[in-house]
Amino acid sequence: MSTLPKPNPHPSRRRLRDGSVFWLDLWMAIGAVLLIGVCLNFLALRHPWRWVWHEDPALALSTMSQQWLRSIKDPIRVVVFHHPEEKDTPLSRIMGLLKEYREANRNIQVEVVDYLRERSKAQQIQTQYQIQEPLEEECLLFATGDRSRMVSVKELTDYGITQGEEDGTMVMKALGFKGEMLFTSTLMNLIDQRPSVVYFTQGHGEHDLNSEALDGYLSLRQSLEGRNLQVRSLLLHQEGTIPDDAAAVVIAGGNQPWSGEDLGLLQAYLARGGRVLVAFHFKSFGMLTGLEDWLRSWSLQVGQNVIDDITKFSGSELLVGQLAPHPIMNPLLGTATPLVMPLPRSVTPMNRPLEDYDLEMQSLAFTTTNGVAKSEFSRGAFLHNPRVDARGRISLACAMEAIPSDQSGLEKIASRLIVLGDSQSWNNLHLSKGGNRDFASLSMNWLLERDTLMGGLGPRPIREFRMDIPEQTLKQLQWVLLLILPSGVFAVGFLIWLKRRY
Repeated sequence: MSTLPKPNPHPSRRRLRDGSVFWLDLWMAIGAVLLIGVCLNFLALRHPWRWVWHEDPALALSTMSQQWLRSIKDPIRVVVFHHPEEKDTPLSRIMGLLKEYREANRNIQVEVVDYLRERSKAQQIQTQYQIQEPLEEECLLFATGDRSRMVSVKELTDYGITQGEEDGTMVMKALGFKGEMLFTSTLMNLIDQRPSVVYFTQGHGEHDLNSEALDGYLSLRQSLEGRNLQVRSLLLHQEGTIPDDAAAVVIAGGNQPWSGEDLGLLQAYLARGGRVLVAFHFKSFGMLTGLEDWLRSWSLQVGQNVIDDITKFSGSELLVGQLAPHPIMNPLLGTATPLVMPLPRSVTPMNRPLEDYDLEMQSLAFTTTNGVAKSEFSRGAFLHNPRVDARGRISLACAMEAIPSDQSGLEKIASRLIVLGDSQSWNNLHLSKGGNRDFASLSMNWLLERDTLMGGLGPRPIREFRMDIPEQTLKQLQWVLLLILPSGVFAVGFLIWLKRRY
């Protein structure tokens, strides 16, 4: 008996059956992909593993910052006040670095507010944290609880004067990014609710802490207070003592003599482990205030002169770029940021042994080898006397640390002293010039041993990539991008269509 061939199913039924299998396979594949995605996300959430593909040093957190950030328990709010129309702003670096902070501690929350288009939200944040200053430029707000600190975006980039590659002229160029340095120190200041007290002496012609005049110190005061320092005035002849809560004493300028009683108080304070900063004003030229002899007893020589040099910022303002390696100066050295000093005096370590103390002293800043000391004044000008005045590389600032020796029997508490040949570099007119503001902050950090605000957190170098393309090559590249590449995509698409069609 012959077997009858099975009838072929109707074409419409065959297509339906084949289509059902196709859709079943498709939905199973989609389900498998979704299941794999869910599993991978679950593993990534439980066992995160980050790869850093970039090599930008400005976006890498130091080990110290990472360890300290992990210890933060309170929620931290970071608000970036930004406006898209602002030019030459390092927003990408800021956001990239803040992402690293958030990865180190999930208690840190970051948000971006356009302070012009989202004016009501910006004002609400200002009111919440009692910020009095108007938002007129890009800045960052760090806040926890009802406490807040502000950081200006302009402070995040270090600029330096470098020689142009084309014509050799001196140009200002971005050299370093201080994001981690300022962000970490701001967070430390925000969490530490016990600000150190720094006293500025008054009554001898010093700079006025509350003055908005060009020679006032209001800008410096505000800058130090923004770094979690409490700044107070001190009238020694009225107080008769240096307060016990004095973390440091600053003598800024002055053209009046110090009494023996005041110098005795200063000597006793420094000898018991105090921290003192002395800065001289050129208006004390030709007179002895008593501070000169007192500093000589600590093996530091302040010259009765005014120093000149060939490198100028403008007029009588020296551009001081010869900086020595020291914890105070290293961040400035890393970005080749010079200081601006108008009419400084010489400050030279005498390297003389001191009874009961082991001294470590070092010059911080120098003139070039063309420096000239001028100790005479005639007809409205300072003059060089070749018989007594030095020429060459002249020291303009010094730092000293005195530790009681083993034979002294004194408690081993280090005394620290900084002597600056020019107090005007920190007044309202000059504080924002060059690296003066950073120099003031770093000096106070070293005096107070706030090394965590400096160690390893200097400005990170900004990498610059340059590609020179001749004009003819640029035109050829333009034709490739506008004509050849689109035509190639069209040709490939046309060939695929032909293959499917025939």
